[in-house]
Amino acid sequence: MDHSSNAHDAAATSGGTCPVDHTAAAPREVIPSTALPVVDMARLKQVLSIWARPEPYLKKCRATYGSRFRVTIIPGVPLYVISAPEDVKQMFLAPRDVLHTGSSNTPIEKWTGQNGLAWLDEEEHTSRRRSVMPSFRGEALKRVEKEVIRLAKHEVASWPRNETVTVHPFAHRYTTKVILEVLFGEHRPSNEDAMFAEVTKMLEFNSRPATMRPLHMLPAWKLRMSRLFRPNGVNEFLTRRERVHAMVDAAIEEREKSGATGDDLLGVMLGIVEKDGSTPSRTEMRDEIMTQFLAGTETTASAICWALEFLTRTPRVIDRLREEIEEGTSDKYLTAVVHEVLRLGPPIQQIVPREVVKPVELGGVRYQPGDRLWASAYLLNRDEHNYPEPDEFKPERFLGVKPASHTWIPFGGGHTRCLGDRIALMELKATLTEILTTCDVERVEAEPVSAHSRTVVNIPRDGARMVFRPRKVTAAATTA
Repeated sequence: MDHSSNAHDAAATSGGTCPVDHTAAAPREVIPSTALPVVDMARLKQVLSIWARPEPYLKKCRATYGSRFRVTIIPGVPLYVISAPEDVKQMFLAPRDVLHTGSSNTPIEKWTGQNGLAWLDEEEHTSRRRSVMPSFRGEALKRVEKEVIRLAKHEVASWPRNETVTVHPFAHRYTTKVILEVLFGEHRPSNEDAMFAEVTKMLEFNSRPATMRPLHMLPAWKLRMSRLFRPNGVNEFLTRRERVHAMVDAAIEEREKSGATGDDLLGVMLGIVEKDGSTPSRTEMRDEIMTQFLAGTETTASAICWALEFLTRTPRVIDRLREEIEEGTSDKYLTAVVHEVLRLGPPIQQIVPREVVKPVELGGVRYQPGDRLWASAYLLNRDEHNYPEPDEFKPERFLGVKPASHTWIPFGGGHTRCLGDRIALMELKATLTEILTTCDVERVEAEPVSAHSRTVVNIPRDGARMVFRPRKVTAAATTA
């Protein structure tokens, strides 16, 4: 006799509540990260694919393995690419003691050192971020905005006209000058010109494959061998870095002796006093400055190049932008254009990986300590479920729509979202406004240009080759 069935019927007949909840969802299966598919390709081929042909490599992987898969580009490190919005959202919301980013910045240590914000986690990261935030917000942001606009006019006016130019070097020069304003404000170091020249030359190393090597982890003999092989650029880079470090140290000492305060990054750091009475060391200040020379210049320079790559393929967008600029009452469409540029061509296609330090579940997958989560901005932004016609440049999709924090991630997200995001948006708007106001821009390559790696960012393979011609203003426009 089925007693459980009788009990169920009796409860139902008497109007009581059945002890079994028939509406409850079935327990969700959680799989271990080790069950996720692994890219079936030799490690060296994967490394070269990410460096030279990142877009087709990522697209092929997603088509073959889905939104989660493991790449084997780092020996012994389980590195999982994720691109489902819910996975990315949960990753950004994870507690600070569950996921770390500092350990994943090994490739850029040669630029940032190990004492800057990029290398810190948990309370150290929170404290430093809170301390330096004033140099990226409030009155400091207003000061930087004025310089962004002034420099855009000055720099764009200096770009060659009526000849083919590679835009990236010019864009990078502009973004580096903006960063000097962020770093030093009105208290410019006496060696500013020499520092600017040396930093610009030093950053050229980013275009070489050797830049991805963690030089600080090489045995002394292997580093010596790398320096002796001059074609890889390692010796030139390290020599220039020593000079830049000396210049930055001199700038810090000069400012300290002057007693000048300010809301620029150096001024803010010189004013930091921790609860225990300690102050940032010279090395910490230098590492934060060096971090900005990399992160605050390469990303926005890349975005400017991508903007011109997309705009010159869609004349209708240029026409509508110019109408808005000339009307001068709104920048809604310009804002939408900038958002669409950063969606379609995120400078950092794969944001900084998160190292799992405590077990965490994302999207039904259990990741263990030692695993690393590598969110793909490129795949997220090219997913038709997130953006209809994902490969089309359509700024209209962002008109009156604020980009979602887990489907639009050009600045990363969560606790480590880029501090300079607002400055980057200002730079993009200022340069595009100045270019389209003063120039007619012609692309050199008829076909769309693919992405090419430059350290942690991706730029158009040819650096965006364009011809800038003095803009012809029509009689009607002149009259108006």
